[in-house]
Amino acid sequence: MAASDRAAAEDHIRELVAQAQAYQGRMDLLQQQAGLVQASIDDVDNALKALDTLAGQDAGHEMLVPIGAGSFVHAALAKPDTVLVGLGAGVSVERTISDAKAIFQDRRTELEKVLAETTGALNKVANELVRIQQEAQKYQPPQ
Repeated sequence: MAASDRAAAEDHIRELVAQAQAYQGRMDLLQQQAGLVQASIDDVDNALKALDTLAGQDAGHEMLVPIGAGSFVHAALAKPDTVLVGLGAGVSVERTISDAKAIFQDRRTELEKVLAETTGALNKVANELVRIQQEAQKYQPPQ
């Protein structure tokens, strides 16, 4: 192999390594995003389960309310037919349980779409990374 061919091959390998690192970084970000979206889906699912549990309860119904770190406080249900639903930016609205469920179902649907898009992008990046690795293997000396 001529020196100029070897230099061109080395340049191409360096370029492939840089591309692989960029794609790996993109994969890491997409995996992190997918994890956050899945956590949001789980949060919505927990809210829906809580609403199912609260549906039909009378005012004054006593329960344990989680406050975090595996701790709970005793509480009594004051308004069993309404839920304060967070809209974002510190804004909440009072809704009936059925309206709140509909809002959470819509959120879940949107989150599932985002998760599917993120997973699709992740698969494309992974396929491109495999392609780059296969191309880089062409430059490895035979064993």
